[in-house]
Amino acid sequence: MRIQTLRALIRVHECGSLRAAALQLHTSQPALTLAIRQLESELGCQLLVRTKRGVSLTTFGQALLPRAALIVSESARVQQEIAQLRGDWVGRVRLASSPAMALAVLPQALRPFMAKYPQVQVHCIEGTYPAIAPGLRDGTLDFAVTPFREEDLEPELQAEQLYRSEVVIVANKKHPLARATRLKDLQQARWAYATVTRGPGAVVDEAFREAGLEPPQPVIIFESLLALPEVVASGDLVATVPRRLLGRGEAWDQLCVVPVKDKLPTLNMAVLFRKDQALTPAANELLGWIRQVARG
Repeated sequence: MRIQTLRALIRVHECGSLRAAALQLHTSQPALTLAIRQLESELGCQLLVRTKRGVSLTTFGQALLPRAALIVSESARVQQEIAQLRGDWVGRVRLASSPAMALAVLPQALRPFMAKYPQVQVHCIEGTYPAIAPGLRDGTLDFAVTPFREEDLEPELQAEQLYRSEVVIVANKKHPLARATRLKDLQQARWAYATVTRGPGAVVDEAFREAGLEPPQPVIIFESLLALPEVVASGDLVATVPRRLLGRGEAWDQLCVVPVKDKLPTLNMAVLFRKDQALTPAANELLGWIRQVARG
């Protein structure tokens, strides 16, 4: 079973076409087809089936795919690790980060890392657990920095807590509810939600239910936290944000913390890894900076 053939199978799945995959792999379609057939012969099963739109994986192919992705990613990781241990700091670190971590922690962690290791490419995708779990499972991600709940953690993953993130309610300083002290006062407010670990508004819903109140209905939902402060600052909306993000730009400066006395949930911010995966020296180095900034 050759790494190159497994990589080709993954590309065929992504493209849904042997021809398109062959073009991306810089090989001929007959050569690609032959390689897949040799793999099928070795495994004793059919991996691909032709459809009206191209090709798709059989049940056997679907079973092989995540393991193939893991083998390919581990092969690349071994090559990078050996090079880095020799002092040749090249390669790539791939991580996933929640929007809050990307704003509050990553800039300060990346600056010294990139200055020290300019030849190492950092590839960061935005996302939270559990949406980023497939990337951790198949090895395409080295690690993730994200909020999570212990009871939701998959058995093949492990978590290292960084800090507990305090959540606050914010509104424009001139908002009529800017001085509200009870969640009940905000029940009919116009809420903006950001998608987080357990879905849009999970923190808000939890806070209201713990106070014995019916959760409000949002008027707008953001898939990313990045646009939230601008919209809240320019309108009559209220929202929850991590306290750590306050004061990080012009829009944030227009917001105030609504001083509600009801208890608000906190978020468990952590690093997530696959249990059986050894990080490359470069990934370990970047993670060290992230730990230092997050806990500093």
